[in-house]
Amino acid sequence: MRMSWLTDAVSDRRGPVRLVPALLAPGCLLLVGSGEPTAADWAFALVAALVLLPGGWFPLSVVLVEAALVVAVGAVAEVPPAVVKVAACLALVELAARRPPRAALLGGAALSLAYLVVYLECEKYADAVGIGYLLVVLVAAPLLLGWWLSALSQNLAQAQARARDAEERRELAALGARLAERAELAREVHDLVAHHVASMALRAGVAREVLPDLDPRVRTVLDDVHGSATTALVDLRRLVAVLRDPASVTDPTRSLLVEPAELPAALASVVERSGRNGLVLESRIDPEVAGLDALRGLAVLRIVQEGLTNVAKHAGVGARARVSVALADGVVRVEISDGGDGAPAPERLLVDSGYGIEGLRERVTLLGGTVTAGPEGRGWRLSATVPTDAARATRR
Repeated sequence: MRMSWLTDAVSDRRGPVRLVPALLAPGCLLLVGSGEPTAADWAFALVAALVLLPGGWFPLSVVLVEAALVVAVGAVAEVPPAVVKVAACLALVELAARRPPRAALLGGAALSLAYLVVYLECEKYADAVGIGYLLVVLVAAPLLLGWWLSALSQNLAQAQARARDAEERRELAALGARLAERAELAREVHDLVAHHVASMALRAGVAREVLPDLDPRVRTVLDDVHGSATTALVDLRRLVAVLRDPASVTDPTRSLLVEPAELPAALASVVERSGRNGLVLESRIDPEVAGLDALRGLAVLRIVQEGLTNVAKHAGVGARARVSVALADGVVRVEISDGGDGAPAPERLLVDSGYGIEGLRERVTLLGGTVTAGPEGRGWRLSATVPTDAARATRR
């Protein structure tokens, strides 16, 4: 904005430091032009300028000191030098711009009283018209200017806040559109492409079984078709799972997939973080889960995150919970349970996995697994199974 430098001077506590030279320059010229200035005149001018410097922190105190300075100068000179009056005006502008109207009116009253004490003794301004003119110029005008600057600064801040809000809304709308597009793409891939690929794999597998006397070359082709279709189906389901992962899309700090060797450490980190948030945890994590592929490893990690989130929600801080992740017979079994013996958890301690039970169930079902969750006695229990064999997941 064209007036931004002026509003910056009001909002920035260093504003008086920048404005003192500019606003005292006219006063100094008037001082020099009014006659032969004395050493006392220059001393008063210097004091008036120095008093302005802490105006950003103590504007009311500065105005009161300037008012006292006006009276002190009036006791020495018939009329205070222009520099002192300019400094007093600037202090009053600063006060009106930075403090509530009550404080500004108090400062204005103090300056008005100081001017009355000084100028009622001066024959030139002794009449009511002269005094009124001085008070309008030296008190009312600075007050109005300060209030105008304050309103201008507030309007500018509100405009900037509205611009930031509008930008955030645009970003959220764009993100929502991208997520909706990804969800639609995931539905189409799952409902159309994956269905046909699964049908191809099924037909190739059936042909191998019901036609035992096939030429070996034909059987080789069918094996190749079945294997390629199975692999393609697993890859498609992996793609669908990633597309339906809103937390992975919106949070750039969370990886879409987990390196297999890092899965035990990632699970231990989730358990440790939940322990720091107030849960008393007993965990058993099978190191063999490091052999899972990246997609299944991510699913297991999300199951544990969601389970511990539900423990914090339902059992609360201080609850005792058990986390078990075991791999046996080609199936990963995950179980998180608690006794419901904790206190309600503050919202800031809950680390949401970003899915919810339904989203988690959908993800695990795509992998051929199962998810069950619900109350158990006074506590809560979440259990899930995830097959490690891609072919078993495909046959579901």
